Amino acid sequence: MPKLRGRLVKRDKWHFLTTTVGYDRVTVPIFESTARSCKVPLLKTLMSSRCTNDCKFCPFRAERRTRRESWTPEQLAKVTMHVWRQRRIRGLFLSSAVERDPDAAVERELDAVRLLRARGFTDYVHIRVMPGVSYGLIREAVRLADRVGINIEFPSSEHYNDMKLFLDFRQDALKRMRLLAREVKKAQAVGRCRAGLDSQMIVGASDETDKEILRVSEWLYKKLNARRVYYSAFEPIAHTPLEHKQAENRWREYRLYQCSFLLQRYGFRLKDFVLDNNDMLNLRHDPKLLFAIKNEICVEVNKAGFDDLIKVPGIGLQTAKRILERRAKGAKFESKRELMRVGVLVKKAMPFIKIGSTRQKMLGEFRV
Repeated sequence: MPKLRGRLVKRDKWHFLTTTVGYDRVTVPIFESTARSCKVPLLKTLMSSRCTNDCKFCPFRAERRTRRESWTPEQLAKVTMHVWRQRRIRGLFLSSAVERDPDAAVERELDAVRLLRARGFTDYVHIRVMPGVSYGLIREAVRLADRVGINIEFPSSEHYNDMKLFLDFRQDALKRMRLLAREVKKAQAVGRCRAGLDSQMIVGASDETDKEILRVSEWLYKKLNARRVYYSAFEPIAHTPLEHKQAENRWREYRLYQCSFLLQRYGFRLKDFVLDNNDMLNLRHDPKLLFAIKNEICVEVNKAGFDDLIKVPGIGLQTAKRILERRAKGAKFESKRELMRVGVLVKKAMPFIKIGSTRQKMLGEFRV
């Protein structure tokens, strides 16, 4: 199996900023988020790391002996405004452990954001609300934030029970996601909450399959219009029930991200992915490539529409648009060189395309 490139291995783009706020020196975590190929520095923090829940996989589980910290809404608002005015950050990403109950945790988050907005903070705010939170707080979160989400974490009730998430999967997670999606849709109709809805799932802590994860991901994208689903490969944490469990293969996380983008942007459905007998993805090969081989994709570059072009390995969304733009001006593609000029990755694409009436490479000659 090829090595993961550095940009995939180094996914945690953190640094810590120590600054003086009034008479206090404060160290805050800055996360370099990526949006449209630009780095966006965010103050990314928990409102509190004190938790009443005892989830097996979590570093902040109630029974684990560890240092606990929390902000008051006033403290967080003060520090955020300070580093924002210094132009050290362009937004706030705020989540929390469940210190008392979901409503109490989310109310403290919202108190902090209310203070920020009242003091003139106009930049990006991303709020994670807790599963099981009340409807009124969901509406308030959508009103105040640019993006909102709930971490679903696992794809079914069985995995919730396995991980000791003392929640009702359907009522506390899925139902709240539906309510959140409904409020986001209403907010976006009047120009608010433009960054939409997101969620996150843990990969490999329980015995969930890729098919289960992708089924929930498809529901989030197709039914709730989620902007992003994040995947986090399990890593064992000392002094938790799973401390001796093997870390999940990072290639699994990467393949799920590839499938996620195919679901969201390329029109793929769960049924399009090639899974093994255990409902798992092939870690060695790109899911788009396996789809093309399974379906014997053969696309005429000078005739195919956008939806057919983007199904070809080596042709992305922007490349497909450039092909169509060139064709609209009367141009025809007659060689590999011409395809390369518009961004086609010809080594990946050639087994699945035709130029004129000629197929460039027979599928039987192409080996995975």
